[in-house]
Amino acid sequence: MLTLEDFIAKYEAYTDEELYIIYQDAANYSEDAGKALNIIIEKKGGLESLIKRLEEKTIIKNEKNRIANEAVRFGMEGVDASFLQNTTHSSILSKQEVNEIIEAYAAKATELVEDKKVNSETVVKSLIGCGLASIFGGAFASLQFIYFGATSFLMVLGVALICYGTVKLVTQKSYNNTAVLLASFIAFILSYLLAYFAFLIFGYLG
Repeated sequence: MLTLEDFIAKYEAYTDEELYIIYQDAANYSEDAGKALNIIIEKKGGLESLIKRLEEKTIIKNEKNRIANEAVRFGMEGVDASFLQNTTHSSILSKQEVNEIIEAYAAKATELVEDKKVNSETVVKSLIGCGLASIFGGAFASLQFIYFGATSFLMVLGVALICYGTVKLVTQKSYNNTAVLLASFIAFILSYLLAYFAFLIFGYLG
């Protein structure tokens, strides 16, 4: 059983957030745990100081989220990161922090726009990926019918993942891209059609 000293040593490593969560649920802790909690909170400036620090962290977090969301939104509309850095201001964060957030999230926005873009290259690669995915997925689905005589949710999920993974690998784009989703779905259907024909030819071998 933990002693008062054990609890003190344990709580010393806790963050302000963790200490406040325990404080809110202190009634469900042992007497020694409650005493240790009070000792650590007082050691860190008291409950009022702890709450104030948490409020300040929340304000900073919200401000970072605001700037990040703006960077993504404007970035997806084609607004340059340098323009956002010159026009975005914050009374909470330093200019350097603002610029770093904008640079990071504007880059993510650019990647997302590129990922969603459907051009001739994407279509061609999606078709190639669909063909390969149908073969790989069909081979896996065929094994389900020929050697197990049936399929299961996990096996169906496996075929779906094979199809999507193959198309994604070939196109280098994710499910955010319409062509990738469509190609993956078509490959999934073709996989089970191939598996059905394989079953008709070879029958159940399990």
